[in-house]
This record gives sequence, structure tokens and C-alpha cells, in this order.
Amino acid sequence: MDRQAIEDAILNLARDTELLDRVRNDPALAAAELGIDEDWAGVILAGDRDRLRSAGLNDGLTILVSRWFKDDLGDSTSEGRFVADTSRALPPARLPRGLVFAGGCSHVPDVLARPEIDPEDAVGRLLDGYRRLADDLAAADPEVILVTADCHFQSFRTGHFVIGDGDRHDGSMEFFKRPDLDLHLTGQPEFARALGDAAKAAGLEVEVAPRVDLDHGLIVPLRLMLPRPDLPVIPIITQPARTFSPYNARALGAALRSAIEESGLRVAMLATGGLSHFLDPGKFGQVDVEFDTYVLDMLQAGRGLDLGSLEPYPLLDHGQYEFLNWLIMLGIVGPGVRGEVYSYEPMEASGGGWAVVGMDLASAGLDHGKRTVAKAG
Repeated sequence: MDRQAIEDAILNLARDTELLDRVRNDPALAAAELGIDEDWAGVILAGDRDRLRSAGLNDGLTILVSRWFKDDLGDSTSEGRFVADTSRALPPARLPRGLVFAGGCSHVPDVLARPEIDPEDAVGRLLDGYRRLADDLAAADPEVILVTADCHFQSFRTGHFVIGDGDRHDGSMEFFKRPDLDLHLTGQPEFARALGDAAKAAGLEVEVAPRVDLDHGLIVPLRLMLPRPDLPVIPIITQPARTFSPYNARALGAALRSAIEESGLRVAMLATGGLSHFLDPGKFGQVDVEFDTYVLDMLQAGRGLDLGSLEPYPLLDHGQYEFLNWLIMLGIVGPGVRGEVYSYEPMEASGGGWAVVGMDLASAGLDHGKRTVAKAG
């Protein structure tokens, strides 16, 4: 069942009490009256916020079904569980032309700076996931990589999303006492500015910055996975400490699709960060395995985009402030694309639930055996 159809049904029922009474008395009327099936009519009438949330509805809308349709003014029976609902058929995938790779991975600094602090077998499994994603990236043979990370140490002019349009990007992990772990990347200024223009044309606030200093957010994944040192990279930086909007992160990814298609380039999209990662004083080292599992279940079910409909608080409360980076990737990929979990390791010493996920573009319509985007030159 389409999320928009469910939202429309809720709003129509809220506006028309006679319609609400008719559907309550005979839920089978929902198909003709509301355009939803009887099962989802029952979910709405029962005030099942957990199930509605799993369909990608925001909490401001789901509370309406509890307070208005169920007359539970205190919302006293909702449990707040997060459930990956796989009962609905996936929407058809609509990959942007030119996208040859998409995936996500954590950028945990200790995996390079001091891997000995975590269990050796867990570190080994996590690195196996990176190696598998690196193989996917190399096989895709991209001409440019877009990489999302969150702002850790650099202060930008605005609180917007940042797209780096420099002709090079440099930095090291000196803040982790490892200046030897450095990285020097080639930029792609023209394409970076086209991405910024596409975002602005969609009404989104972005800052196109000539300088993006590299830290562990980009150094860790790219030292582990960059197919060749001269491959151009465009950093896309989120600033969750200044602006945290899951919806806008998803919308930014969707807005960049047109620039990717018009570029004529073979484009790879890599999201970095998280999953659960608490930096609050007194909370570092906690891992929310239950919520991480929910996120991974949603990605595997092809429902990752629905996570962009969550209010900021549910994500922040579960340590998911870096998931904005993944939502940009999911917005680029579009709906109906499943992810495959290559590794997930909860590591308390390094402070998070670390994951590596490859997006299954092949099953979504991109045949890597028959290149759909010719390589320039």
C-alpha cells in the first residue's frame, strides 16, 4: 500500500465524520471510499501508530489516529515500537541514469587508528564488510564518487548541507594522534557546482564550499575503499549539530538525481557514519542494537527512504545523528531498492554500532554486465 494513499485516507477520515462512521461500521468500504485495503483501514481505526510509522508516516500524523480515531487523548496504549513492515509491495525502483554504485559504511576512526581496543574477531568481520564493499565499488568502475559525512571539526559559513567544489581535498587524523593517517583527494569542481545548483533549484539550502578539510569521516572509508588515488571525489557534508532534518536529507538526495543524470558521468554514491553512535557525556560507548537492527531491516526490505519520514527526535534519541548521511544516499537511489548487510558489529570501546551495507542496484534494474553508461573518452 502506498504511503501517500494511507496519509490521504487518514486526513480524509479526519475531515469527514460521516465517512469515518461508514468505514468504522464496514471496513470493507475502505477500498472504494479511501483507496486503501481493509487491512490498512483496520490499522488506522485501531490507532496502530507503530504500524503506521513503519509505513513512513510521521509522528505528527500518526498521533491523530490515536487521539482522534481511537479517542485515546493521552495516547496511553501506543508502545513506540519500531517495526519493519514488509506487508506492502515495494514501489518500482527508479534509479537515476548514471548511478553505478551505492552503499553505506561507518567511518569509525579506531578501525584504523587503534583497532586493538575492540575484539579482534569483530574488527575482522567489520573489515571483511569494507573489503566486500570495496570490491563492489571497484567493479562499478565509476568516474567520480560522491561521499557523505558529517561535520566533526570544521566550521562552515552556514548551517546548511555542504558540497565541496575544491579541485582537491586534504587532511589527516591528527585529532586522533595519527597524523600519519592522511589522505589527499582529487576534486571535481564543475560537477560539484552542478550538484549545488540542482539542490538550490529544488528550494534546498546548501553551501558550496571551496575547502573541505578531511577528517576520519572521509579518511577511514576512502583509505579502505578508494579504487585508485586519482579518482575524483566530491564530499557532501551534513551539520547535525546545527541543522538536523531527516526529511531535508532525503530531499537533498532526490534533488541531486537530475544533476547525476545530466552529468553523463558514471557516478558512485557512498554514505558514511553510524549507525548508533552516542557522543553525549556519559553515554559514549552505548550501542542501540535494537534500533540499529530496525534500520538494517528497513534497508534490507527496500524501505530505507521511509526512515526519512521519522521526526528528528526518534533518530537522535537512538543515537542516529549520522544517519542523515545515509538518507542523502537513499534519496539519490530512490524507492524500492534493497540493501544487503555486509557486516554489523556493536563495539562499545570504539563507541557505536558499526555497519557496512551494499545497495542492490543490479536487482533494481542496473545490469552491471551491460554497462548502461559509457565511459567518457
